[in-house]
Amino acid sequence: MDRVTATQVWPTTGRAARDEFAAWSTATLSDTEPGAVPGFGQPQPPGWTELVRERGMYIRRRPGPRDATPAWYIHGLAGSSTNWTRLAAALSPAATGYSLDLPGHGRSDPPPRGRYSLQADAELIAATIEQVSGGPVHLVGNSFGGIIATLLTAARPDLVRTLTVISPAVPDLRLTGDRGADPRLGLLLVPGTAGLAYRRLATISPLSRARGMGELCFGNPDLLTDADYELAAEDLAWRSGLPWVFSATIGSLRALMAGYLRRGPSSFPAAAARVTVPTLVVWGTRDRLVDVRLARRTAEAFSRAELLILPGCGHVAQMEDPQTTARGVLALWERTVAGDGGMDGGSGSGGDGGSGADVAVDQATTERAEAGAPLQAEHGAVATSWA
Repeated sequence: MDRVTATQVWPTTGRAARDEFAAWSTATLSDTEPGAVPGFGQPQPPGWTELVRERGMYIRRRPGPRDATPAWYIHGLAGSSTNWTRLAAALSPAATGYSLDLPGHGRSDPPPRGRYSLQADAELIAATIEQVSGGPVHLVGNSFGGIIATLLTAARPDLVRTLTVISPAVPDLRLTGDRGADPRLGLLLVPGTAGLAYRRLATISPLSRARGMGELCFGNPDLLTDADYELAAEDLAWRSGLPWVFSATIGSLRALMAGYLRRGPSSFPAAAARVTVPTLVVWGTRDRLVDVRLARRTAEAFSRAELLILPGCGHVAQMEDPQTTARGVLALWERTVAGDGGMDGGSGSGGDGGSGADVAVDQATTERAEAGAPLQAEHGAVATSWA
């Protein structure tokens, strides 16, 4: 069996366990029982391609209460909408969930001329939300997606009711092994180095990539079975056939690293400072990719943030521990509803009722999902993102 992994081709050597940092948590957990969480190999929610600004955006929908604020989920670098299957199911009693594929990822179109940009991604997702469900929404982002979610929330406070970021890929220019990074990543900003990165990625088989991502992203990779990896490899094999798959990964990573060097109002700290909605920052103590030591500083960058640190968890808490993550998110949503005078009819309502406009939106998105059958690999939600 193929046992060569992405970590052997490009090692990440960050310290695996910092469980003592769980004491930094300030967030509370909801007493509401989350919904049932599917296994990693269970079928994915149906999806469709939505034409937004003349570009195809692939979206999956997990039904929830029609009269509750919808939730939108943004995945990380090299990931896809399937990274949210487990958390969206856990939160479905409280909110209809929409998870999308970022430009050039999964089944979404790449940007024109391959120009990847954090700001452009945020603007396109905002347009997608307005077109599909309308706002305001609960916005949830992981890693690279956490940065995009922050930029979107800062620019469009009218569109976001709460913000949750899970292990956001915050700036940390100390590219050293003990912080879960590799100094060679900085070379990607040098012109002419993309070809070498493409060739390096191309040497990794789909099964090796799946295993490598599991080892990198999970605090406890033993949660994943050989069958889980094989299902994920099927999806990765299909995606590897797309001509832009590696350029999307490298282009997005370059955009992220360029953002690290940015100063002024478009930087992450400045964007976080402009976020006014209630915010939850979630981190795993065994995150090998974005050091948990950045968690407290990140939460303090927001004006209304609480911090939830999960012991034993890695970079993708929404996949590894969706039940606890869901209870943290539910507590945020419930506090927000209470602060708004109980205007959200979501938690535990079971989806009955709702205004005529809500029902119309729900029916329209259902019809689009039924009309646009998923293209391939509707199983296998193994983590495939690393930033």
